[in-house]
Amino acid sequence: EIYTLSLHDALPILVDQGMNQAEFERAFRLPFDEAAQWFLDKLDIPTSHWDELDGAAHAKAFASAGAIQADLLSDLRALTEGAIAGGMDIREFRRQFRPLVGKYGWQLQGGGPGWRSDLIWRTNIQSAYQAGRWQQFEEAGISHLKYVHNDSVRHPRPNHVAMDGTVLPRTDPFWSVNYPPNGFGCKCRAVPATRKEIAAAGDTPRRPGDWETLPDAGWNANVGDKRRGYRALAAKFESLPNDIRSEEHTSELQSLVDIS
Repeated sequence: EIYTLSLHDALPILVDQGMNQAEFERAFRLPFDEAAQWFLDKLDIPTSHWDELDGAAHAKAFASAGAIQADLLSDLRALTEGAIAGGMDIREFRRQFRPLVGKYGWQLQGGGPGWRSDLIWRTNIQSAYQAGRWQQFEEAGISHLKYVHNDSVRHPRPNHVAMDGTVLPRTDPFWSVNYPPNGFGCKCRAVPATRKEIAAAGDTPRRPGDWETLPDAGWNANVGDKRRGYRALAAKFESLPNDIRSEEHTSELQSLVDIS
């Protein structure tokens, strides 16, 4: 399930930002270009284990634990790109994923093809949509965001629940660490805060206790933060095999670091 901004959540935007209905439709309906572009800007990075990259690097790297062949990464990326563009539901993704595993002899870690395909589909789509939302929040000049925990989940994570209702300026350091998703399968979200919520929050930032350690391991980064993501990826890129770390890709990464 991917979160779509509802009119109820968007109402404070319409009021505070002076948007009309056409502007709202253009900025906050799904699917949207920002999510797709976020994924297109990723670089293929082979990894043996899921925690080989830190959270910031994951935001700009397309990687899947155990996928170390350039051709495998390329085919998996094309499959995932189709899902993010809205042309493939999870059942079709799962159906096309199984032959790909067999083609490359991919030794999956943690579970079988069904479990792994679901994990890849949900993680990449949720991350792409949240990154796209962040870009929209920036472009719309949203001043404050509120953290919203999805109370429909069967097994709530206490560290995620601890952030529920937090209202802070969009530029507060809290969001550089805790902007969702904050773990595999995380359905938390950030929404624009209302004027009443902003007033109640006051001028002094009130962050949850131990806020820098609340995300799940490896998720302590904002998926929408391009600059931090590319810089975190640069060190890893130098150790890649030649079929992936070509001169063209090295130049591409440097240019992305420079302009982000």
